[in-house]
Amino acid sequence: MNNKSKHEAEMLRYLVLAAQRQGNRMLNDKLAHLGLTSSKAEVLRVLDSYQPLSVREIGELLVCETGSPSRLIKSMVEAGLIVRITNPSDSRSTLLKLSQTGKGKTKEVKEIEEQLYADFNKVLTEKEISDTNAVLSKLVRSMTDTSGLEKRNLI
Repeated sequence: MNNKSKHEAEMLRYLVLAAQRQGNRMLNDKLAHLGLTSSKAEVLRVLDSYQPLSVREIGELLVCETGSPSRLIKSMVEAGLIVRITNPSDSRSTLLKLSQTGKGKTKEVKEIEEQLYADFNKVLTEKEISDTNAVLSKLVRSMTDTSGLEKRNLI
């Protein structure tokens, strides 16, 4: 690898990191008045689309967490955002779904996400966003398991 290629790869690494960090800050700032973090908002959105789910199934769909999201889920159950229900196919296990409070917060999260996406569209054209998504998808596919992203139609 020549110096120019090395520098370009390093730039990509740090630009992705900076975009992720700043995007998370922006989202967390917008979610703060709801008492939510971006991780909790992602759990709400996953449950909104796919509930009821087990903790393991939620973990498989999350981008914000690797491994088991049990502590995150526990805090959301305690906050009244999620309720545990008996699994109809196996009474020894539980599934999770949104509570009424969680449904209300999810609606607000969707509105905040729409604002964030509108902010992206002020800076980038639809084609630039599409091209960036294609490049990042190719990169992510080469580095990690993308099954959760694929199940959510995000890659």
